[in-house]
Amino acid sequence: MSNISGKPQAMKKVNNLLVKKALRKRGSATKSELSEDTGISATTIRTLLDELIENNEVIRFGLDKSSGGRRAERYALNLNESLVLAFYVRSKYIDYAIANAAGEIIENKQVEIKSDNYADDIDVTVGTILKNNSFIKVIGISVPGIVDIDNRKYLAGKKLGGWDEFNIGEYIENKYNISVLLENDLNAIALGHSLNLMKKLDVDDLSILNMIYIYFAAAGVGAGIVTNGELVRGGNNFAGELGFMPVTKDKYLQGFIETNPENESYVDIISRVIATVNCVINPDIVVIGGETFRFELMEEIEHKCSSYIAINAMPDIFYVEDSKADCFTGIVHLAIKKMYSGINLIDNEKKS
Repeated sequence: MSNISGKPQAMKKVNNLLVKKALRKRGSATKSELSEDTGISATTIRTLLDELIENNEVIRFGLDKSSGGRRAERYALNLNESLVLAFYVRSKYIDYAIANAAGEIIENKQVEIKSDNYADDIDVTVGTILKNNSFIKVIGISVPGIVDIDNRKYLAGKKLGGWDEFNIGEYIENKYNISVLLENDLNAIALGHSLNLMKKLDVDDLSILNMIYIYFAAAGVGAGIVTNGELVRGGNNFAGELGFMPVTKDKYLQGFIETNPENESYVDIISRVIATVNCVINPDIVVIGGETFRFELMEEIEHKCSSYIAINAMPDIFYVEDSKADCFTGIVHLAIKKMYSGINLIDNEKKS
């Protein structure tokens, strides 16, 4: 491990995180494997493991097969001792899930939005869950709108000049003293769909994927974009706000859809939007979903796209009916990532 600066207590926390990240990556590991992966001395690894076992964060996983000498003991994360709570906010409901450190969902429920501000419903739900579960380490909240990730705030609005700011992430984090991750819902959905697709194809390298997930909802049209395996947020986190794309002389895409256009116009405009996006990011896959999308026109849209997109640059276009599973996969993945990367390391060698 490179020379890392920090106070002893901070260094201990850093080392704990490094050990847990190594265990998560390997599944299980011996002390020597952990020392090799982290660069931490074997003596320190032994001390860290003793403490992590005492805190139920790590368990003994059994002994390696004998290679002639003393069999080495293996260790693994106690997955259900470090949980994440994930929220998916929709127009009338809030879905939430509790997942373990492997991303496996162990509880999944839905609550109806009762207040004028769904932040109040999230607040009540968080309070109830935390009262009965002390193992939750991170909360991930996916919201419709432009998200300020660093400050855990977001902007919501259907007009370019009329945006309202909400500080739900900051509020929950301060009230309950627990780390909160705030993410745009379509970013979470796009990332989750990518991860689920890669798992289905049995491919580990997400960097090969270029995809856009376009979602049509009553609140507006938006998209999550993944290029070379990375989420695209843009300089002001405005990437993917397709509802504000000018599509006619006097209308944005969202305004055009709200006029309830004839099918022929609808097919043409949506095809042009896909063609425009294709020119900018050239995705391999275009995923379309959402409760307001006219899925019965899918075949016509695909056919129309072929008249606007060169045949050798034509993406695969799919319709997905339900986004919930993808959203939870994405937001849980980001929350777990945050749980295991809670400290910024300062590498003195790189600084110099």
